[in-house]
Amino acid sequence: MSAKILLLQDAVHLPSFGGGNKANRLLMRELAALGFECTVLARLPSSERSRAGPFSLAALAARGVTIRKGGDGCLSYRHEGVEATAMDLTLPDALARVGEIVERAQPDWILVSDDHQAVFLESALRCRPDRVVVLVHTHFHLPFGPEAGKVNVDQHQRMRRARSVVVVSEYSRTYVREHGGMDATIIRFPVFGRGPFECVGRPDAGFVTMINPCLFKGLPIFLDLADHFPDVAFAAVPTWGADDPVIDALSLRHNIALLAPDDDIGAVLRDARVLVAPSLVPETFGYVAIDAMLRGVPVMASGLGGQREALLSAGQIIPVGPPVASSAGLVAPPQDLSTWRTALRALLTDAGSYRQRAEAGREAAYRFLAETDVRHFVGYLAALKD
Repeated sequence: MSAKILLLQDAVHLPSFGGGNKANRLLMRELAALGFECTVLARLPSSERSRAGPFSLAALAARGVTIRKGGDGCLSYRHEGVEATAMDLTLPDALARVGEIVERAQPDWILVSDDHQAVFLESALRCRPDRVVVLVHTHFHLPFGPEAGKVNVDQHQRMRRARSVVVVSEYSRTYVREHGGMDATIIRFPVFGRGPFECVGRPDAGFVTMINPCLFKGLPIFLDLADHFPDVAFAAVPTWGADDPVIDALSLRHNIALLAPDDDIGAVLRDARVLVAPSLVPETFGYVAIDAMLRGVPVMASGLGGQREALLSAGQIIPVGPPVASSAGLVAPPQDLSTWRTALRALLTDAGSYRQRAEAGREAAYRFLAETDVRHFVGYLAALKD
């Protein structure tokens, strides 16, 4: 099967540090490798999201990507067999521009992801209403339900008109059914690679690592652990959620190293001893837990939402209280930090327990790999066509 596939996403295509846009990027890469003609229209990178500027055009060029600038303010490049165009989705005429791009592409399938500004789905439905598939990676960007950032009745109705909805976990499928009134199909995206994966977890060396430190992801819990274990090496990998106050809080701790993000998660986890994922908001899945377990790194996670599924019954789930709204915005409530401290202390001091968890996680993650083969997605599209 060969076809033209257009992905529309309100997220940066490259670099892809978030779970959703990383999943999309790798899906398109794998489809292109199978002979599909893959094109992406994504949000224009910005250097304003972090001090290091990983989303800047300079950072993109540093990856060896040749950027082509268009007269309409867009930029284009080809990467891993995929043709990508990035545009400023906040422009007043963004909707019209998207429509023109979709019409010119004439794709066989249109994948729409994270359309929280409602600039993609309408154009996609106008062009190929029977070939539009909505990809759900985060509930915050959905137009309905208690986890949505903003309810949008019109956008909800557009989603109902799509040919199909794809989700990444049973938790997400239940959410879409109960709050959106729509059926959805679970597909595991090819985000992990084929392996083999180096087993890097060591009970006596390396970092207690957290990726994307911020309030939503449980920064207060991570900081408490670093404070409570001052002689243990910790590492934080700032990505989209790490603003200047977060960087400042991390920098104040002498035992927290700041590591640069990398599209290759294996490079980030190479020196990890334990991965902590204390998210205070429900995750749709939580890919990084499996990434760590594939490499023999034990995982401690909050287990909210689909993250419990991602732990594959092999990671350690620790209950948390989600943030609550206040006049100052979202505030993390007091947590039972003793449970986190006790769990981490056991991994740091009991080599036998460490190895047992590491081996169980690695075995479970390797079994899960078969579900992430891109051919599952190809078969799904073929079934829709029939």
